[in-house]
Amino acid sequence: MKHAASLMLLFLLCTGALAAANAENPQIAALQAPPATEQAVDIRYDDWSYILKVTVFEAGLSDRAYAAPPEPGIGRRIVKGNTSSLRFEGNRIYFPAFEGENLDALKRIRVELEAMPDAIPMAEWTKKQQLAYWLNLYNIRLVEALAERYPAQELRSLLYGRGGRTGLLDEPLLTVAGVSLSLNNIHHDILIPGWRDPLVMYGLFHGFVGSPNIRPEAYTAASVYRQLRDNAVEFINSNRGARMDGDTLRVAEIYSDNIALFPNGPDDLKAHIVSYAEPGYAERFQAAKYVRATTGDYYIADLFQGYRRDVNPNAGNSAAIAEALTGGGPAADLAEWMTATMDRHYNSPAPGFVMEYLQKIRERKAKREGQVSVEEFEEEQEDEK
Repeated sequence: MKHAASLMLLFLLCTGALAAANAENPQIAALQAPPATEQAVDIRYDDWSYILKVTVFEAGLSDRAYAAPPEPGIGRRIVKGNTSSLRFEGNRIYFPAFEGENLDALKRIRVELEAMPDAIPMAEWTKKQQLAYWLNLYNIRLVEALAERYPAQELRSLLYGRGGRTGLLDEPLLTVAGVSLSLNNIHHDILIPGWRDPLVMYGLFHGFVGSPNIRPEAYTAASVYRQLRDNAVEFINSNRGARMDGDTLRVAEIYSDNIALFPNGPDDLKAHIVSYAEPGYAERFQAAKYVRATTGDYYIADLFQGYRRDVNPNAGNSAAIAEALTGGGPAADLAEWMTATMDRHYNSPAPGFVMEYLQKIRERKAKREGQVSVEEFEEEQEDEK
């Protein structure tokens, strides 16, 4: 079990680094206020939810089919966009919308979120209110940061750094209650030690295809654990989350970054994945001899894949995009907004791979709608968390 040993070593290094980080950051520790036992304030995220509603396209559950290598198209020799076999999985966000006044609006919402603990101390918030807050603050700041750097496409080096350069996740991008925070501070110094629950990792959108989904609504105290479970189910039951390769369970590389949530290393990680996997896959995952974090697609989870325009004659116009969106599910708001912004800002066809992605999602959803299944389960009580 050579790899199990390496994962366990990684686990020990992560927990050791986390303990040191908390010891060196008393200000961050001060943000982890004991929660209120009863909800005394109502915290709403309607404006952030609206932004997500009109910019996020839901892909639905994966059918575990791998995407074939893309073709360059008529009149082309070069393939543009994501070429990964995982490129038809996961939700997409319409990043071209975030410029000018729209980006300014996003920043205003983020600044208001940063200021909330100054207005109402977090000691007056319940545990679930605190969780929803940190997840929303992380996600809106990440979306804002990627929008500022758009059209960045491959995000690995941007987020995690390379060649001695600090990654975006380690930059001090936020100030909460007078404390300067990076996104990694929220992730590793607040959320992981504060909740010790693997579900927390599925609430953090990292901007790339191989990360948990961006949802079309904000997290709320009333729904946060249902939302996190939905994200866990979608991610684990996709090829970008977990898949078998012979006798090896290959999981997303994002699990390596969250190994501190699994106290017993690979054993806990496998048990967690099995608990959310569909029955047929759960049996295969349980029988795996090895667990390896090697599955990853770091291409931006942007509906346009980092391309605002395309001169390809096979590209789709705004009307075709809108029709494909509304045909793929409840995306009328996104379709309407895209139609307006595409014509006003870009005045050019959308890349052909946008149409390909939307068509694949439509086919997959239609196939699922033709299948009827009944599953009995006992709903977990929200109050247990």
